[in-house]
Amino acid sequence: MSSHPVRRFLSLFLGVNAVLALVVWLALRWYTAHGDAIQVPSLRGLSADEAVVALEDLGLQALVVDSVYTEGLGPAVVVQSDPEAGFQVKSGRTVYLTLNLTDLPTMALPDLTDLSLRKATMDLNNKGFVVGQLIMKPDLAHQVVLGGQYQGREVRAGQKLPRGSVIDLYIGFNNSDSLVDVPNLTGLTLDEARIFLAESSLSLGTVSYLGTVSDSNQALIVRQRPMAGGNASRVRALDFVDLWLSD
Repeated sequence: MSSHPVRRFLSLFLGVNAVLALVVWLALRWYTAHGDAIQVPSLRGLSADEAVVALEDLGLQALVVDSVYTEGLGPAVVVQSDPEAGFQVKSGRTVYLTLNLTDLPTMALPDLTDLSLRKATMDLNNKGFVVGQLIMKPDLAHQVVLGGQYQGREVRAGQKLPRGSVIDLYIGFNNSDSLVDVPNLTGLTLDEARIFLAESSLSLGTVSYLGTVSDSNQALIVRQRPMAGGNASRVRALDFVDLWLSD
């Protein structure tokens, strides 16, 4: 006895829809590379060549599309990417890069000698420069800026350098045998922590980033070693303090 026509129609209808749903699902899975997404890395501050290598290692493509001037970054380094760091994309996706200008405007270096670290930092920032390493040197002038260097060479007041240049500072220090308190650095940026450490006669140790950090300049300290407070918070001057930062 033959099946009822309505039942045959329903069976055929459900079967066709099931096949169509399967085809659509497989097509979407293929198109979006489901389960194989790639996270765009943080490229800010890298040279164009470094950014290309970092992206190609992940199976992504790079294309430079624009250049702008951004203070605090060196010439011809990545300012931003599109998509931004942290976005999930499929393999083969092109990431568009914006670089800092190659020929940066120049500024005269301010006179830093005999200034406090905070005053020297403020003067440098106002001129568009960035404070780099803080190098402690034995000197009778305690906690005073003795001078600076750029790319390993000493600099002088009035010398013209590209805006955004990183200036390392020499800081006088006259008592390396003393014990000092470890400051609480939690919630500070790395640049702020550098100043606190130098003013406490301590050295910056290892800097680690937890997870993906989109902008290291804005990342905040979430952990430090040694910790501030307690019996172990007094250490020998010039000892290192390790830091962990996160967005």
